[in-house]
Order: sequence, then C-alpha cells, then structure tokens
Amino acid sequence: MSEDPIAFLRGATTAIPTPFRDGVVDLVSLDKLVEHQAKQGTRTIVVGGTTGEGWSLAADEVGQIVARAAEVAAHRTGFRMHVLAGVCEIDSRRSARLARHAALAGADGVVVSAPLFTRPSTSGIVRHVHTIADALPAPLPIVLFNESTRTGTDLTPKVVERILEEVPTLAAFCEGVGRPARARSLAEQLPVPLLAGDDRLMGPFLRHGAVGAITVIGNLVPGEVARLVAEILGPDRDADSIERKLAPLVDALRVATNPVPIKAALAALGAIEGEVRAPLVTLSERKQRALERALTIARLLVPTG
Repeated sequence: MSEDPIAFLRGATTAIPTPFRDGVVDLVSLDKLVEHQAKQGTRTIVVGGTTGEGWSLAADEVGQIVARAAEVAAHRTGFRMHVLAGVCEIDSRRSARLARHAALAGADGVVVSAPLFTRPSTSGIVRHVHTIADALPAPLPIVLFNESTRTGTDLTPKVVERILEEVPTLAAFCEGVGRPARARSLAEQLPVPLLAGDDRLMGPFLRHGAVGAITVIGNLVPGEVARLVAEILGPDRDADSIERKLAPLVDALRVATNPVPIKAALAALGAIEGEVRAPLVTLSERKQRALERALTIARLLVPTG
C-alpha cells in the first residue's frame, strides 16, 4: 500500500498568527505558539498566510518565520509536525519568490490564494499557481485556498481542474467561504480533497465530504478542535457537544477582521503582543472586553480582581 500523500492534512491544521513586537517579527513568541501546538498533538500548521498577515511580510521575514517554525517542529517536539507556508501576494513573481524562500527555509508545502484585488481570469489563476509551483526547488504539495470575500475571485471546481492539468502537485482545496450548501457539491466535484477553511462551518463541511480543516480557533483550543474533527470523521459520538462548546469562542473571534481578534485573545492569555500591521488596528476597548468575557466563560482566561 502506497503512503497517503496528504495524510498530514487529514485532520486539524492550525493557521498561526505572526507575532510582532515594535514592528518586527517576534520569533521568541512564535516559538511558544508552535510549541503549544506540538504539545497538543497538532500535526500541521500554516505560517505566513492570511492569519499570519502574509500580505505584510517581506521575503526575508517569511524565511525567518518558516525556518523558526520548522526548527521547533523538527527538534522540540516528540513527533513530526508539518509546516506549510501561506502565499497571498498579488504579483505572481513575488509570490513565486516568497514560496521559494519558504521552501528553502524548510516548508513542507504552500497554501496559495488567488491574487488579491486583481480578479484574474481562469487562465491568469492557472498561470499564477503554475509560476509558484515552477519556483519551488522540489515538487512540494500545494493547497489552494478559496477566499473569494477577500480576493474577489471564486475558485470553482472547473478552475481547480484547469490548475491540476498544469500543476500535478496541487494536493487539496480549502474552502474559506461560509456557504454550507456548497460543501457537498464541492466534495463531489473537486478533483482533489476538500478542507474546511471557516471555523463556523467545520462541522457541516466535514460531515459533507471534507477530510480536514484549517482553523484559527485551533490557536486557543487545538486539542478540542482536533477532537471535533476526529469525531466527525470517525465515530461522531461527541461531535455535537464539542461544536456547542466551541461555538461561543468561534463567534467571539468574528468581532473584527482576522487576525485581529485571535491576536487580541492570545495577548490576553499572555502568549504574544496583540500588535498588528497597518492598515489593521487593534480591538476597541469594548470589543476587547467582550472577547475576554468569552475567554473567561471558556475557562481559558482567569479573571483578576
């Protein structure tokens, strides 16, 4: 029996935010985030993607982040944790350079979104992904992430088929758009496995054919998210109760554009600074208090005073 080439994607993958301190990447805090995932048994993480503010990162920063995450995953954990690098640039040549930097730094694969704002044709999307794949020093797996609300481009199964004709290393498709009715049709029509990319819809997508999920809430409760995914894909005995438990946290992380809320939550827990790069701004005091109430109810934050 041949080895499953996407075994590392079958389950819960956590999208890691990029910690900043005084405008620069905080590698010490990044270590802590990655180590926390490893201790909880997370098999795969994504760095430098949308949650990682990848649109703001220079090529050398991407290399730093990937190299540091890969080092922690390889040498400070008791198992092999995979590191994927997010690529969410507008320019195909810049995207290709970033992907190559990430691969040389130790990434096990890349997560690619459609170019922001430009709304390219299908041929343009195919060329974009092909350019990235050609720049990689080895044929690493590529996960295509559909974020049409951010990019303005909807990646349909037909587009994925076209890409796969040119890029055989396309390994999976992650749907980040909140449309539950689309889950079954995507799972049936896609030529590659489907992943859930919206925390609110993990359950519906996994029950209708997705083989895993890329999550933000996994930064807070990776063990619970992994159990949810495992239950839905397996016996499904406790999935409903886990979903109900996670729902308030998922909703709390929607008070502002990702990754502002997850960074605020991690800052409240003392894991990182809540710093984000412009044009993003930190949460208002009112929203911060509401988020901290949700963390307290979830027993993640112990109130003081």
